[in-house]
Amino acid sequence: MFKGRGKCPSDLEEHGGSRLLKVGILSSFYPEIQGGAETSLAVLLDGLQRLGLDQVLFTPSKAQPNIPIRVVRISHFADVPKRIKLLGMPGLNSILARRLTRLLKENHIELLHANDTYSLRAATKAAEALQIPLVLSYHNNLNIPYSSYGIPYPFSSWLDSREKGILQEATKCSMVIADSNYIAQRLVAAGLSPPRVKRIYIGGSIGKWGSPLTHNGHPHLRALSVGVMQYHKGFQDLILAVKEISVDGRPLDVTMVGNGPYCGKLLKLAERLGLADRIKFVGRVSPQELIGLYDWCDVVVVPTITPEPFGRVAVEAMSRGRPVIGTATGGLTEIIDDEQTGYLIPPATPSVIAEKLLLLENQRELVVKMGTRALEKCKMVFDQALITSQVLDVYRSLVPG
Repeated sequence: MFKGRGKCPSDLEEHGGSRLLKVGILSSFYPEIQGGAETSLAVLLDGLQRLGLDQVLFTPSKAQPNIPIRVVRISHFADVPKRIKLLGMPGLNSILARRLTRLLKENHIELLHANDTYSLRAATKAAEALQIPLVLSYHNNLNIPYSSYGIPYPFSSWLDSREKGILQEATKCSMVIADSNYIAQRLVAAGLSPPRVKRIYIGGSIGKWGSPLTHNGHPHLRALSVGVMQYHKGFQDLILAVKEISVDGRPLDVTMVGNGPYCGKLLKLAERLGLADRIKFVGRVSPQELIGLYDWCDVVVVPTITPEPFGRVAVEAMSRGRPVIGTATGGLTEIIDDEQTGYLIPPATPSVIAEKLLLLENQRELVVKMGTRALEKCKMVFDQALITSQVLDVYRSLVPG
């Protein structure tokens, strides 16, 4: 059900009138972690509020989100270490489920939307107890061995087994929103019923737009790469590409944003290759600083080795009018149009990254043309209002008005 917003009655009429639907959004980390799923959740919450939806955010996180909706904390879970939360809080799921059930009932929630899989077991128990629909946003990869991410055996084997348990829980959901066609297809292949899997680019929702470069006044091509510093993200391939370009004496300015367990090795690699003055590591930055860096650069490189479930960094770059060089794996193939909004390249190919960077360096007009097309695609496919409307349609299909 909806609260009327005098200025935009058409929003309410389009989505079925004036009955107030009360939705609970469950997030294990927001805003404690600012990954792609959490960043896109903030945009979704804002979009749902613009449509007048009555929503409550339930979270075991102790951080205070800066959002104008009601936040209900699931008590006694704020001090649970992040690592345990990431593992699905084994042994604590029953306690979480009981508290969540009570809070949902107290707040008269008619539909629960879990933003991640980490508290999924508790969410399914609570939804079953109250007999309300459960929607799950599936941002994870699946059926890819955890050893591919550099996690050693036997821990990787245990995580693989846990993933199967999560998929089993997902079959209990009323609807699973897949971040990409890539993930939707894998969910169906894993046994989920096709009618209960809906592809919505929920991880790519964008509410603010930039503009393409109109000129290149700076002398060197500027490249940006953003993400958690892990081996499978492929940052080392960009470093090797910069080395290949520097051998020919070609200048290039590179900034890398993010931190993580592989950061130290990347710094040492850059130093060993004599690139300390070419590559700037800035660590984690605020959302506003990140927007400034997107606007600073000419091109964004997403060199991931393993398939991305989606690839929000690519969408963020395109929303600022920047082309993207990304690997032709996973969700990135649905975001980047090869040779139109950027380039799709094979994973783990530093020489191809170097080739594409040199191409943009030598033909600066391509940066402007590709960036313009990238922004146009973003506005058509990843607009906040469009994606929020699609999510609201899912809610309405499960709780008819």
